[in-house]
Amino acid sequence: MTKLPKTKNCILELENNWLTIWFNRPEKRNALSDSLLMDISSTLSAIDKDRSIRGILFRGKGGVFCAGIDLEVVKKITSSEQNAQELAIEMSLKAGSVFEQISKAPQFTVSVVEGAGIAGAFGIACATDILITMADARYALTETRIGLTPAQIAPYVLNRLGFSQARKLMLLGNSFNGQEAFEMGMADYLAKDNEELNSHIINLKEQVKKCAPNAIAVTKKIISENQIVNPEQAAKLFSDCMLHPEGRDGFASFFEKRKPYWNRKNK
Repeated sequence: MTKLPKTKNCILELENNWLTIWFNRPEKRNALSDSLLMDISSTLSAIDKDRSIRGILFRGKGGVFCAGIDLEVVKKITSSEQNAQELAIEMSLKAGSVFEQISKAPQFTVSVVEGAGIAGAFGIACATDILITMADARYALTETRIGLTPAQIAPYVLNRLGFSQARKLMLLGNSFNGQEAFEMGMADYLAKDNEELNSHIINLKEQVKKCAPNAIAVTKKIISENQIVNPEQAAKLFSDCMLHPEGRDGFASFFEKRKPYWNRKNK
């Protein structure tokens, strides 16, 4: 059995050959900080060769899955007078690398979304093999509304939702709930309460148990080789948007609780 790494912003629970990675920043709605991304990455790297771990559950403490990338980090980058472009690219590549690790993990992966799955968290939900959602969970790709682009998560959103639905959601940034996510085919299982949620998890574990671990790993490799992912290009596009006047004002408007300049009445 692999020795699990020490983590700062994740709680790791290994039980009956399943690893649960709990995002543990409830005071920040489990936003994806550098530390949390590093925790996820180091954990996935540690168990990459371990076929005794049959599956991985991604969950959030405090009744919230994840609020996406930590906007405090982005705020520091957009206000930086030096190396802003380099910092933006570095941040985007870190996140993109983790999304790719999740997608290519040889174990069966499941997102269990409660509360919210926003922006980057939306990408995690789409990158896993299965998505279980609470009916009242909230989803949104909010990037274009604050002058950004969902560059790193776009391939996973497109693969899960299909071109037409993904295009609408990525361009307009509308929010929707878990019930709607299930109806549009984004979520695989829908739960109305915790009892139903746990029932779905137990049922899924039983299904995975019937499948050979190496066969799952090889099949996932075949699937991932048919996905087009370009983290470097995505990072460049993301950083360009972040440091554009739209991106800077978009983030400022978020923290100042006002509309960005392109969404004012006189425009």
